[in-house]
Amino acid sequence: MPGGDFHPWIFFILAFWILVCGLGVVAFKKVMYSAVSMVFCFLGVAFAYAALSAPLVAVVQVLVYVGAISIVVIFAIMLTEVQEGARDQFFNKQTVFAAPLAIAVAAVVSVVLVSGQVLHVGDKALTPGLHQLSALLFNRYVFPFELISLVLVAAMIGAIVLARKEEERS
Repeated sequence: MPGGDFHPWIFFILAFWILVCGLGVVAFKKVMYSAVSMVFCFLGVAFAYAALSAPLVAVVQVLVYVGAISIVVIFAIMLTEVQEGARDQFFNKQTVFAAPLAIAVAAVVSVVLVSGQVLHVGDKALTPGLHQLSALLFNRYVFPFELISLVLVAAMIGAIVLARKEEERS
């Protein structure tokens, strides 16, 4: 949204969208449905960044998470034989401890967000611009950037090798 016109209702709609999609990730019995729900969750986060006037972060969210991470997860699902998860894997004896812990973490995060200092429209943010980010990425952090790309290429080659071995067994 140009000009910093961020309305709280947009946030609440996007937050509801992200929450529903996030619940879909863990609630669907079919793993592929969970992966598609994860893609929609990532898209909701990208829209939230765009609504917060952070187009660079929104584009990176789409490219990295919706594009790369989601494709790797979908490849992993396609290469495994299990396409459905049993309900006892999701709701077991650990749920008794995990549910109250998740509620407590959500409460603490909510209190921190509500009580935090927020810059008003017109206040100068302490975040670098596109030029500073690109200078850091391609000068100071060029080695980690290239290392991550090599890891992604190695993961893709590994997925192809696993897929070919599966075809040879058939």
